[in-house]
Amino acid sequence: MTGSDDPSSMPPGGSDLPRSRVDQAAEDAALACIQHGQIGEALQILMKAYGTPITAFALRIVRNHEAAKDVRQQVFLEAFQGIDKFQRRASLWTWLCGIAYHRSLDELRRGKRAPPLSKLDQFDVLEELVGEPDPLMDPDQTATRRALERCLEKLAPPLRSQVMMRYFLGLSYAEIGEEVGAPQGTVQVRVSRILPRLRRCLKGEGLP
Repeated sequence: MTGSDDPSSMPPGGSDLPRSRVDQAAEDAALACIQHGQIGEALQILMKAYGTPITAFALRIVRNHEAAKDVRQQVFLEAFQGIDKFQRRASLWTWLCGIAYHRSLDELRRGKRAPPLSKLDQFDVLEELVGEPDPLMDPDQTATRRALERCLEKLAPPLRSQVMMRYFLGLSYAEIGEEVGAPQGTVQVRVSRILPRLRRCLKGEGLP
């Protein structure tokens, strides 16, 4: 992993802005459909553009494949029911991420239990989040991804969610704060305090 996708290379304050994951063409097309009352068509566009990262984000939080699928279904059902009232204060992507955050935590509160980590080894969540792996990826890069997975797992779900919203989903601190109900500065401080913990964990995993 390279750049902002790897907490081991993040700056101490976490002040850089990870690349945006907004698919502007998809959003423009979806908004045009909404304007013409074509809600179903708008949701199809958004599901095609954002379904995979939304599911991967949910899986990383709930750590249960079926629960993650349930979250995805809930996210787009809620979007379908409320998209005509979308106020455009942020991107549709940010809005969907906020729904996914809350529905994932709801799943955990309902007592969903994750399978042992070993059963997730064949489903690399981080690869879903950062894109298809390079078939020529060397063993060191693979080891880094898996070490990062183990380190993120040690964080409490709300904290893990906010780190992922920042560095894997590409949301700004202000956008995260809006979705989680916390001031922007609080989110920034919270994430900046987590990054050194992740770096220490990665070092403990034998990474430089």
